[in-house]
Amino acid sequence: MFKIKKVRPLFTGIITTARKYTGDMTTKGGILLDANKVMGTINPFQVVVAVGAMTKDIKEGDVVKINFKRYLVPLQVPGKIENNVQSSKMKATYEIPMIDIDGEEHLFLQSNDIEYVVEDYEVDEGGLFQ
Repeated sequence: MFKIKKVRPLFTGIITTARKYTGDMTTKGGILLDANKVMGTINPFQVVVAVGAMTKDIKEGDVVKINFKRYLVPLQVPGKIENNVQSSKMKATYEIPMIDIDGEEHLFLQSNDIEYVVEDYEVDEGGLFQ
């Protein structure tokens, strides 16, 4: 059996946690988001665990905001047939590269997938990765 314990990404590679939403979320305005729609999806805010040698301005331990746009895969889903014409709907999924390190999933990204580094933050009772 092969089990990865630690990695060092090359060039501009970045490895972050892969924490997902786990429950109900309420916006600042008090709107409750449907947990069924967000639960299990990857939170765009993650903690950096390893960086490649050519990565600038990002270091281990930074909380970063990830832009998943590059990993969007559009899918065409067939709809119903009316008057011998089949309709279709566009649906999207994300194919994000993952790596298992010591039994825990991590995201394997590039530095250009990072929108910004969070310099200062405050954590509510639900935590950063609610």
